[in-house]
Amino acid sequence: MSYFDKVSDIIYLKYKKNKYDGKYIQIKNIFSRIKIIDDVLPGATTFEDYFIQDGERPDTVAYDYYGDSGLDWIILIINNIKNVYEDWPMTTTVLNEYVAKKYTNAGDVHHYETLQQTYNGTIILESGITVGESFRFTTPEGVTRSAALSRRAVSNYEYEADKNEEKRQIYILKPSFVDSFTEIFEKEMKFTPSTEFVTEKLKISNN
Repeated sequence: MSYFDKVSDIIYLKYKKNKYDGKYIQIKNIFSRIKIIDDVLPGATTFEDYFIQDGERPDTVAYDYYGDSGLDWIILIINNIKNVYEDWPMTTTVLNEYVAKKYTNAGDVHHYETLQQTYNGTIILESGITVGESFRFTTPEGVTRSAALSRRAVSNYEYEADKNEEKRQIYILKPSFVDSFTEIFEKEMKFTPSTEFVTEKLKISNN
């Protein structure tokens, strides 16, 4: 069940310089898209958390969950993934190649982050906050701790790997809701009457 089978068409006037010398062609409306409201996903009972394993692709996940690799578009829409090359996690091999190409030295310091600090059993500074190299934590008693106890260095490779790992956590629409979601999607993709309207699945694009 391909995504483009459900996307409406537009009649588009194609020309180089003079539109009167052009001709109308029918193409898919690739700019049409729906988005799931971000606040709905975490609490919705129709979705479940999923952690993408190394080497998995949208089509392989769709096949494992729905028995149809053509339903990969549902996974992409649910997670608002617009560019699968940028928004989907890289494999370990691709990540290594990417880092090697982007940085002269993958082990160099990219930035520094705070270490967790507590006082009387209470956390007073969270870990993972970006700070400068000169950052030193000062306790409520006025004692300044050393660099090693205040912050840690994050390498170029670690920075890119962490970003890549964040992309692995996605939401999956439960199989029992696929038919309902597809029905809603088709309804939302239909055109409504306007000056460009031809049918629910076709409109003319006025340049």
